[in-house]
Amino acid sequence: MIKNANYSLVYLVIIAFLMGCGDGESNSKEGVKSNMQVEGFKVIAKPFNDEVVTTAEILANEQVELKAPIAGQVLEVYFKEGQKINKGDVLIRIDDRSWKAELIGVKSALETAQKEYDRKKQLLAVEGSSQEEIDNSFSALQLLKSKVEQLQVNIDLANVSAPFSGMLGMRNFSQGAFLQQGVTITTLTETNQLKVDFTLAQQHSNSIEIGKTILVLIEKDTLEAVIYAINPVINTNSRTINVRATLSQPKQKTIIPGTYAEVLVTTNDVEDALLIPTQAVVPSINEQTVYVAKNGKAVKKVVLVGNRTKDRIHVLEGISAGDTVITTGLLQVKDGMGVSVKINN
Repeated sequence: MIKNANYSLVYLVIIAFLMGCGDGESNSKEGVKSNMQVEGFKVIAKPFNDEVVTTAEILANEQVELKAPIAGQVLEVYFKEGQKINKGDVLIRIDDRSWKAELIGVKSALETAQKEYDRKKQLLAVEGSSQEEIDNSFSALQLLKSKVEQLQVNIDLANVSAPFSGMLGMRNFSQGAFLQQGVTITTLTETNQLKVDFTLAQQHSNSIEIGKTILVLIEKDTLEAVIYAINPVINTNSRTINVRATLSQPKQKTIIPGTYAEVLVTTNDVEDALLIPTQAVVPSINEQTVYVAKNGKAVKKVVLVGNRTKDRIHVLEGISAGDTVITTGLLQVKDGMGVSVKINN
């Protein structure tokens, strides 16, 4: 009986030991679970500015549609389509022969009238002519001068010249054609400098000024342009403001007016912005949250966010500089859960 009692006692001791081991293992597992291993990011205040991207239109620095100033037959065509020309170069000559012929006669009459006027002025000194005769002579002289100027204007209009240097467009007529007044001769475009035309929302009006540099994105190129004009009136329909900048033609390639482009404008400069990794923000239907590690536990914070970059997001409210936001394991982390954080700034 004593031997059996001893066996029972040994058996109970073994069972108690095994149960104790089991409880220790369970407690160990619970400890690991309550201190989840996560990575974190320490929030540091840094300078930051928002970026607004908007579509833009590339315009020629100067562009004009040259039209026939008078009606007439085209006697000469002096330009080739697509040609580069200089200011003052004559493009076409409309029939000006009758005006030139008339001008020769009027200039001859003008020379005679000038001599007659000078002679009568001399005779007036010796009472050889009257003041009335001199006045009539002067009037005739002025009339002839006016006629010379009018004929010269017509001749100049018939010889259409370039108002500035640039590239010519196409033409739809040939030498010998009769052009009506107002018919298009060709276009003239100056593209050494380009204009970048774009609009910004009203709330960004304080972020633009004359002389500010902006970035222009054209295909794979990023170019710099300088704002030179801001419309003083806001569009009441779209609540936008029109802005124009100058862009130098790049050396490596030619940008054609009308090319699609985007403009990147920096706005809202902030000296002490709080930027955190984008993956640290947990979005939901009504709010956006982050988990901050404090005293070994995860604390849920509702945040207000602003603009973002490729891998950072600007937090406006909800966290402070020096906080450590959790960046991994966000699907498993719960408010108040114990965490062990590895900083990865």
